[in-house]
Amino acid sequence: MLWGGRFDHSPHSDLLRLSASIEFDQRLLPQDVAATKAHARTLVAAGLLASDALRELDDCLDELASEHAAGTLEIRAEDEDVHSLVERRLTEQLGETGRRIHAGRSRNDLVATDLRLWCKSAALELAAAAGAAVSALCDRAEEHLDTLMPGYTHLQRAQPVTVGFHFCAHGFALARDAGRFMAARDAASTSVLGAGALAGATLALDPDVAARELGFDAVFDNAMDAVSDRDFACELLFACALCCVHLSRLGEEIVLWTSSEFSFARLADAWSTGSSMMPQKRNPDLAELVRGRAGRSLGDLMGLMGVLKGLPLAYDRDLQEDKEPVFSSVDRTMSCLEAVSHLVRALSFDEDVLAQAAGGSATWATDVAEALVRRGVPFREAHEGAGRLVAALERRGASLAEATPEELQAAHSRLEEGDRALGDPGARVAARSGRGGPAPSEVARQIAALRAAVGALG
Repeated sequence: MLWGGRFDHSPHSDLLRLSASIEFDQRLLPQDVAATKAHARTLVAAGLLASDALRELDDCLDELASEHAAGTLEIRAEDEDVHSLVERRLTEQLGETGRRIHAGRSRNDLVATDLRLWCKSAALELAAAAGAAVSALCDRAEEHLDTLMPGYTHLQRAQPVTVGFHFCAHGFALARDAGRFMAARDAASTSVLGAGALAGATLALDPDVAARELGFDAVFDNAMDAVSDRDFACELLFACALCCVHLSRLGEEIVLWTSSEFSFARLADAWSTGSSMMPQKRNPDLAELVRGRAGRSLGDLMGLMGVLKGLPLAYDRDLQEDKEPVFSSVDRTMSCLEAVSHLVRALSFDEDVLAQAAGGSATWATDVAEALVRRGVPFREAHEGAGRLVAALERRGASLAEATPEELQAAHSRLEEGDRALGDPGARVAARSGRGGPAPSEVARQIAALRAAVGALG
């Protein structure tokens, strides 16, 4: 027991059972091992631990890490958390050296250090996974630079675009997510070893030693803030939550596109599921799960912020509840990013259905209005004229190519017979070659920008 000297009686077994965190925080054992090695070197630098003790200390810690990786780690009833487990093993195997190792540190600064190390690593892995998803979207966008499809607002057909353009739109959202993961990595990269319980120690320890050993970019400024700060965890959870929102939107579109109502795309058999009762079904279960899991990531963020709200400084045991939402949200986001990468590559598109949809529902109306604007007509007048033409053609179920001269003139006197060509969705997409538009040449630029953003992640 790490704190038994103050008490006449050992803690009740139910207290230990109800307050233990070893079940989930043993996941931090590699980080606790690294932090303990770093702290040992801080003690050596301060003259509080003999330098020749480092080798046996490192060997003992490496053995512990190997057991953890192999799944053979023994956890005893007295191991309240990962920190007490590590200290128990060091004391059992190294005797006096093990009893010296905790000088000048607290579980408060140790757990914060462990979690920061874990979040740094997780953020980098998430950034890489987001980059992989962006690469998958770029690959498919290149395949479909010219594949027409309707763009939507309010889930109503709005203007013709391309599949490549649509994939790029999702790609830029995920590229921003990758940037947020990198920012979360930076937020976690402050060493707090040396902060002690809340006010440092009188042992003249140099926090820079541990910071260098652990690869942190900075060292804490205020010990009380250092042990109570979980901003970095919130930032990682926010990045996870927003990424899952973006993945959910893509998952929803995959569900829609592969439905018989849309019939835009089909998932490969290997990435579709069936029904236990209805033999004809092809279900996009994985896309639905990505959509559903986003809500849980939002819950993890709110849960952690709820734990932090109103806590007095410095450390409170409530902070034990910070790890489970972080672990679950990171795991979930990683799996959703992997799922989307597979789903995007598993889609095949019905280009005829897409092209027909792109040219239907008067998606040419804005182009007609803009043609009038180029002839000097005020936009609101042009908008009204284009709307009259839409209504007239809808009444007889005709396309723009079938508009009569009388219908064109009745809609607006400045409309010309050549405006019938504006009904060609391919030409209208090609005409939108300005910055951010769906023209194939501009989408190619967007793909290059996305690939450069992913490459810059390192």
